[in-house]
Amino acid sequence: MQIPMEKHGMVPEESFAGSMSGCRLGVLPDKFYDRVEEGSILIKRARSFSFCTDGLVLDDDDAGERVDADVVVLATGFRGDQKLTDMLVSATFKQQIVAAPLYRQCVHPRIPQMAVIGYTENLTSIYTFEMMAKWVAHLLAGAFRLPSVVRMEASAVEWDEHLVMRRHGEGGGGKPCLGAVNTWYNDELCRDMGYEPRRKKGILAEWLQPYGPADYAGIL
Repeated sequence: MQIPMEKHGMVPEESFAGSMSGCRLGVLPDKFYDRVEEGSILIKRARSFSFCTDGLVLDDDDAGERVDADVVVLATGFRGDQKLTDMLVSATFKQQIVAAPLYRQCVHPRIPQMAVIGYTENLTSIYTFEMMAKWVAHLLAGAFRLPSVVRMEASAVEWDEHLVMRRHGEGGGGKPCLGAVNTWYNDELCRDMGYEPRRKKGILAEWLQPYGPADYAGIL
């Protein structure tokens, strides 16, 4: 199937290789371009926008195009580092939270009172976030204790070497992505929570079958 991205001005600025290395794999919604062709979806590209009484003004200048809108959804998931710092008041903590990787992708070694779920992404993020949430729930319930600051920092740095950056543009910054080490990551979470990391039934299945969300459904 040929996707008419060029026809509708949807070819991304970054290269395909850059998207792959940056862990940015998009999934095309069902019949998306069919709806574009019939006019129920309108694609607009703009350098900037502003609000007006009845909607938006694209490219906020004298020649800006008006778009009437009842609801505006701001899908702003690209500046994860800024979202982390915005949660904190202390200037010291603001500097620390983005200067070092997170232990188990959830807890900053020097700010262990705060857990972050969803900063580190994956190719299929929903069940990764669910595993993070379960890990944090077990931590809060006292199922395990965090190691020392030194050990957490060493582990976080080691993991940081295996992550890739999900970039929002060629050469731009971005958020860490587990990518190919997701199963290894889930193994670590399972061990912490007291669950067997080998989730398959039988040696052959463990060797030959890929891991997915269903393998972790029994973790409460």
